Amino acid sequence: MLCSGREGVFPIDPFRSAGSSGPAARRRWPWAAAGVLLSAALLIPAAGSAQPEPAAPAGRVLPATGPPGDLARLEARAAKLAREYRGQLGLLSQAESAARATTATMLRLHRRLGRANTQLARLAAASYMGGVQDPAVVILGGVSGDPERMLRASATFEYVTRQRSGRERALKQFLLAEQRAERAASARTAALRGLLAKLAGQRHRVEALLARFRPESPVIGDTITARMRQVKNEVDRRFGPFSSIGCYRAEASGEHPLGRACDFLLSTGGVMPAGASVRRGYDIAAWAQANASRLGIMYIIYRQRIWDIRMPSAGWVQMADRGSITANHYDHVHISVF
Repeated sequence: MLCSGREGVFPIDPFRSAGSSGPAARRRWPWAAAGVLLSAALLIPAAGSAQPEPAAPAGRVLPATGPPGDLARLEARAAKLAREYRGQLGLLSQAESAARATTATMLRLHRRLGRANTQLARLAAASYMGGVQDPAVVILGGVSGDPERMLRASATFEYVTRQRSGRERALKQFLLAEQRAERAASARTAALRGLLAKLAGQRHRVEALLARFRPESPVIGDTITARMRQVKNEVDRRFGPFSSIGCYRAEASGEHPLGRACDFLLSTGGVMPAGASVRRGYDIAAWAQANASRLGIMYIIYRQRIWDIRMPSAGWVQMADRGSITANHYDHVHISVF
């Protein structure tokens, strides 16, 4: 127990009452000090030990020019560009999701680091104001001359040191994780910025395509547009028959609920297609890409890769794993039209 007075901070024996004194009470004091300082010792860095890199102040607010601020502005630009390009941009949506996920991870780690810094700052202040001594001096110095007590105190000090070292290592790892997350978020945001710049640079070409292929209403019956019907019929005549062709379906987003997309199935029941069917899928995708300008094909997806006529310089781009053969387009070729 510690007590502050006019002359500073001094120890008070917690085992001695107002009326007690003598050798028995004085003999109990070293172990009282050791117990009081055990938890404090876990928080005081050892002299000369490796210290973690300085952390950001607990109350630091990330600047508006950092990844979170950049991401908000880039997402606003992406939404505007998607409206101007008339519909969903698969590559852009994927880049946005990746940037959002890495930025959220960075912010979560930053908040946790801020709380840890606040706690460490308070503990450091408490140690300084309380005048806590080096735990080695208090624990070992108070029992000098008594071998048995020295052995027990030595074990206590060894335990304290191990705990303190473990906390220092954990803090170092935590700081490194926060730095890695911040670098990843910056990289994802930069990739999204670059993609937006490419799309904006192709504005005139896309405007010409949009002017040429005006929007169409779904056809009554099988509920696809006339343009999608032309593509479906040509693919079916050239590469069919298929086990099935799935076109309109009710969904929250994408081209299927608009009647502007069809899936040409290469196998049934979500089974990975055999070699000949896989080659047929590549032939369909290549044909659709070669005839995209003639037929008004907007994008093609096959085997977890996407090609979009609105960004031809990107070529065939790898997509994120969606978790199944069908969701990753391994068992069918997806074609969307304007």
